[in-house]
Amino acid sequence: MPKRNLLYGLMVMCFTVLVFTWMVRDTLCELHLKRGNTEFAAILACEVKR
Repeated sequence: MPKRNLLYGLMVMCFTVLVFTWMVRDTLCELHLKRGNTEFAAILACEVKR
């Protein structure tokens, strides 16, 4: 049962990140999340729009 909960939690986190990225896809080049001693960074290759 704990493995099933872990899998569901991981799926929810991935879905949340995908939806967030889709919502801000035109303006997102770098994302940093810090929580205590843990830091999550997502960096995308972006071109500056002119």
